[in-house]
Amino acid sequence: MAPSTQYEIGMYERVLAVGSTPFERVSIMYNGAIRLCRQGLSSAQSGDSDNAKAKAERLCAVVRRLDVCLDFTIAPELCRNLSRLYGHIQEQLSRPTIGEEPMVFEETLQLLQTLWDGFKTANSRDSG
Repeated sequence: MAPSTQYEIGMYERVLAVGSTPFERVSIMYNGAIRLCRQGLSSAQSGDSDNAKAKAERLCAVVRRLDVCLDFTIAPELCRNLSRLYGHIQEQLSRPTIGEEPMVFEETLQLLQTLWDGFKTANSRDSG
C-alpha cells in the first residue's frame, strides 16, 4: 500500500482513538467511505481503472474498520448481519476487474448510503 494511502487510512483509525462519541466516529467513517465510493464510481465510469482500483482498495480499508468497530455485545444479530454485509462489500471491491465495473461501486454506494441513513435515524431517535 502506498505511503499516502497508509496515512489516509491511519487518519480514519486515529479518529477511533480520540474522545469523540461513537456516532461521530461512525459518521466520519461513513462519510469517508461514501466519498471514496463516489470517486471510485466516477473513475470507473470514465475508464480510469487504475484510479478506480486505488479507490476500491482505500474503501475496503474503511469498510474493514467499520466491521471491526461493531459491538456484538450490544446487538449481536444486527452486528452479525452488518458484518456479513461489510464482508460482501469488501469481496465485491476486491474483484480483479473492479476498475472496469462501475456497477459494483453503484451497489456499494447504495448500500453505504442506506446504512448511513439508518445510523442517522437511529441517532436522532436516541438523541430526541
